[in-house]
Amino acid sequence: MRTFEDEVRNLIAVDLTVLPPDRRHAIAGLDQYRRIVEVRGVQDVAAKIAESFCSFAVFDGDQVLRYTAIAPFITQRLYATPIELRREACDRNRLKADRARVRMAQMISSALLQRYRFEQLKCGVAPSSTAWDRAFEDQFGNGRKAAEG
Repeated sequence: MRTFEDEVRNLIAVDLTVLPPDRRHAIAGLDQYRRIVEVRGVQDVAAKIAESFCSFAVFDGDQVLRYTAIAPFITQRLYATPIELRREACDRNRLKADRARVRMAQMISSALLQRYRFEQLKCGVAPSSTAWDRAFEDQFGNGRKAAEG
């Protein structure tokens, strides 16, 4: 039986796996020929990972946040991930790369779950719609201050 921690790790691992190779290489500081270059695109990848949590309200203490508010924290965790591990995630050996991505996902998910608490939203609409905002406010708005992401 899967735990919530496993689900969070898997959400992040899937996001890291389906990244286009150029984005994966960018956060590892590699170019298309696997030469070392400046690290870039970390914020974009963090935002993509944060989108995986769109069906959750995120609690930082008593304050309820939308999923976009965790992107800066994920950015910090990606930068804190050793560059060697990020480069390993780009390895041509698929098994080695997959193991590295799972380790990265474990590191990020552990940090997220230590800092935040997640609660499933009770609506089934897309997060970009006004119905999502209304459902968020109905579920969390009046009694607590909702922070914008």
